[in-house]
Amino acid sequence: MSPARPRRVCYRRPRRDPVRTFLLIAPYFAPQAAVGAYRWVKLARHLVPRGFRPAVLCATFPEDARDPELVRALPPEVVTHDAYVDRRILAARDGLTALEKRLRGPKPAPRGPARPIEGLNPFRDLGDRCLLHGPHAAHEAVELARREDARAVVVSAGPFSCLPVGVHVARSLGLPLVLDFRDPWGLHESGAAPPRDAAERARHHVVAALEQRILARADHVVLNTRRALAAYQERYPFLAGKSSFVRNHFDASLYDPAPASPEPPARFTILHTGTLRAETRVDDIGRALRLLIDRENLTPADLVLRQIGRATEYERAEVERLGLSGFVEFAPTIPQRALLGELRRAHVLLSMVDPRVVLRIAAKTYDYIASGMPIVSITENVEVDELLAHRSDNRRIRPGDVDALVAALSAHYEQFRRARALPTPVPAPAEFSSETAADRFAAVLDGLVSGRR
Repeated sequence: MSPARPRRVCYRRPRRDPVRTFLLIAPYFAPQAAVGAYRWVKLARHLVPRGFRPAVLCATFPEDARDPELVRALPPEVVTHDAYVDRRILAARDGLTALEKRLRGPKPAPRGPARPIEGLNPFRDLGDRCLLHGPHAAHEAVELARREDARAVVVSAGPFSCLPVGVHVARSLGLPLVLDFRDPWGLHESGAAPPRDAAERARHHVVAALEQRILARADHVVLNTRRALAAYQERYPFLAGKSSFVRNHFDASLYDPAPASPEPPARFTILHTGTLRAETRVDDIGRALRLLIDRENLTPADLVLRQIGRATEYERAEVERLGLSGFVEFAPTIPQRALLGELRRAHVLLSMVDPRVVLRIAAKTYDYIASGMPIVSITENVEVDELLAHRSDNRRIRPGDVDALVAALSAHYEQFRRARALPTPVPAPAEFSSETAADRFAAVLDGLVSGRR
């Protein structure tokens, strides 16, 4: 007998007009402590006062890191139905894993440092962890939409396998469909290089065909940067008139208040938050630190690079190879509420992405902006310049320009050496706030559901 599927519907208050409900298919959502969850947790919080109530179908896997405070931060009107994942498939997966371990025995210890964590690459693997759960998720989504009287369907992608689920649900119920691309799919930077073999060439064709078909069926498509919007409208001219961009954003009300006058750290502190992976390597900052340390004859008592978030043995080995072990501090991920306090206790906030990334902006940039502290962003994306314009000492550095990075860090270090104090935060521009993002998404929804039953 198949195990019963748990139904977890919670955080609901009787709906009041004129609040209108929409179905949100968001595999990443609270309580998951994942970067993909934060965009829509923040939007959900601010869409309710603007007259839109999300009923969310999400996909929390047993192994996912959780932040229960994200759930508590949601308005009571938000319905969270954590039932995208088919528990029968999970049970089968766990059984196969246990059988494999028994047959193979213990794995040998890995030799040498691990490779960096690989990020999204739709051209290397057409599937994702949600793919097999799609039929189950489609059934759950239809039931949830009917139960909550949804008037539109919104899909937060990726994983991109949830896009066909949204298309099916919208078509089945006759509802307008909004696709929110948190990352480019067919225009992802991993597809910029020529295919390495016939299999990868075939995946390029499949992704392009699927993307065009799905975008054509959407009533509106949202990208999260201006450059991504322009690139998609150029690739798919039919998107003109039914596409827009809504940036990632900061939600000031999700942070604990930072101390008005925090005790300044004794060392010049550079802070990077988030996972270190193949697209956020330590190469440039490692070489820049080595040059700065040697030039200024610094010791670990003078300077530290704090990494808050996931890091592998690969990054630790790189730090050791560069002779920086005493200058780099690895710390675990912290809850969203504690982030502002950490950002305000650093002299420089660091963001870095691979030079191929030209359509995306690291989501951490918006938390950095919220702090009002100085930012050094290593990226080729010139759109970041407008995000950094609120402080005259913010800098965008092109990847590989280690001399420019050393110069930027040196200027901040000299300021620290003279003042022995933290920089004074500046007000965060409202343009990059969750309130502004929610206004724009509410306008999209209002244009689609106004006049509908």
